[in-house]
Amino acid sequence: MHAFHVIFYKVLQFLVRSWFGISGTYRCKGKDPKASPMLVLTNHNTNWDFLYFGASFSKHMYYVASEHIFRSGFVSKAIKFLVSPVARKKGASSAETVSEIKSRLSRGYNVCMMADGNRSFSGETGYISPATADLVKECGAGLATYRLHGGYFVNPRWSHSTRKGRLWGEIVAYYTAEQLAEMSRDEVYDILCRDLYVNAYADQKEKNYSYKSESPAETLETALFSCPECGAFSCLKSSGDKLVCESCGTELTFSDKGYFTRTDGKDAKYTDILSWSEWQKQHLKEHIEQLGPSDLIRADEDAKLFLVHPKEGKVLQMEGNIALYKDRLEFKDSDGAVKVFSAKSIKSLAVILVNTMLFTAEEGYFEVKLPPRASALHYMISYYYINGKEYKR
Repeated sequence: MHAFHVIFYKVLQFLVRSWFGISGTYRCKGKDPKASPMLVLTNHNTNWDFLYFGASFSKHMYYVASEHIFRSGFVSKAIKFLVSPVARKKGASSAETVSEIKSRLSRGYNVCMMADGNRSFSGETGYISPATADLVKECGAGLATYRLHGGYFVNPRWSHSTRKGRLWGEIVAYYTAEQLAEMSRDEVYDILCRDLYVNAYADQKEKNYSYKSESPAETLETALFSCPECGAFSCLKSSGDKLVCESCGTELTFSDKGYFTRTDGKDAKYTDILSWSEWQKQHLKEHIEQLGPSDLIRADEDAKLFLVHPKEGKVLQMEGNIALYKDRLEFKDSDGAVKVFSAKSIKSLAVILVNTMLFTAEEGYFEVKLPPRASALHYMISYYYINGKEYKR
């Protein structure tokens, strides 16, 4: 089957490279290492990152992908058959994923993984676990590092639409297995944090590219859940190029270059998403510290709770309202039935796509589908803080 995967990969690679050459939408710089076995670690920017990676490296690679793509019926079966990705279960243990990566590398195959694991809501490369450095040390293969620029504005994590604009990639460096063997785990980790770091606003300060969209601010409230002018939560509403606080009335325009201006001519407290995001994390942390043991943090209507089975897929458990309190996550349907997860029973929680959550609890592995304008990010950061953890992403 490996030979078939290589052939399909090469055909797809030829088509993608041809399209990029004709359209001029993507360019990559840096030396292609053309090595095997090789672990390729990248930052995560768009829903189509694998196309940019594949166009940048000549050698065939197996990709590590979120396990939710394996639960889409015929499409999932086709993906498994054609490219055989390595499944990564977000919001759960990564032991099986690590084992499969090592297995494929030991057979001489190349594997590509997005080291930050999540697309950024703010424009800055997310947290890279030190365990990734352990994987690099243990796998006994070469390491290539790559970073993609421009993807944050072309395919914003917080948006359900894409924009027209520039993307470019860099093959940053290649480290042989022998070089890695001589490095400490901390030295490898420093390499990953340095080589994979991208700040979309630092790029924009230098390039000043435009990213065209008919509705550039649409669904920004999935990423920005607190108003810096009045401090209220769950109060922001987007439409077209506008973001409005329904609590204090502040209205902002979001430009095709990624910056905010106030419509009343006054200076905006934060002109970019990254600095706004940094402020709201600290603001939320201080807010949660002041809450009582069972006080409400956020609530939304029209949420769906699914129990996820490894083989059978997901089964709907409840549809209705969701509410996060300082001590619990609660679901209530239209008939008044209630399902409660204590904060302590939730072992891990992650966000996929824009507003879908995955979490592991004592009862199993669950998926929560929130309505299009709800902020799964608000729930996730709150989960970290109510459990006394730092949110580093």
